Amino acid sequence: MVKKKIYAVRKGKTTGIFYSWDECSASVNGYPGAEYKSFTTKEEANSYLGNSFAVQIEEEKKDQKNTALDGTESTLTAYVDGSFDPSIGKYAFGCILLTPDGEIIRESGNGQDPESLAIRNVAGEMLGAMYAVQWAINHGYPSLTIYYDYEGIAKWAKGDWKAKNKRTQQYAEFMNGKRSYIQLSFQKVKAHSGDHYNEEVDKLAKSALVNGNGIPRISRI
Repeated sequence: MVKKKIYAVRKGKTTGIFYSWDECSASVNGYPGAEYKSFTTKEEANSYLGNSFAVQIEEEKKDQKNTALDGTESTLTAYVDGSFDPSIGKYAFGCILLTPDGEIIRESGNGQDPESLAIRNVAGEMLGAMYAVQWAINHGYPSLTIYYDYEGIAKWAKGDWKAKNKRTQQYAEFMNGKRSYIQLSFQKVKAHSGDHYNEEVDKLAKSALVNGNGIPRISRI
């Protein structure tokens, strides 16, 4: 029988021992310099935390008091992905938003615009990123970190790639136009590498091909 994993977090939004990946990921995702590992026994987890764990907790409390200085407490995290199905002529996006207080928000949608269909799942990837940006602005977040697995999401937004068609140009213009309202950062995640929320947002985008209800106005291009 496979032993259930135990997760120990030395540095994160909440430190200590967790008995599920969902609890652990909520603590470490979006936290700069997070330190954590998985174990099969509580003894190993406690050993990883070390005898100085009490000191570490105090350090974390000090860090939390100082979050107003580095913006961590007010940074929203978003995982985005896109999907495409030529058999039904639709593209879709998935977006998972992780708020600093631990709330998880899942959004998705699909579309059939001919110009967007031409770039397949990339259309969905861009829509997911745009949705995340506008949602963050609408809810008053000063900064957003976007986790993505298609490199164009960051490269078009930052101008590293030249946008050559209408949809990628609109995406680049949208992202650049929002920089005066919010601080954006990007973090590439290797697709299907076991990252919990990357895997979940991939499934969300695929499901939206059939279950999605159009493209929300705030991310429409």
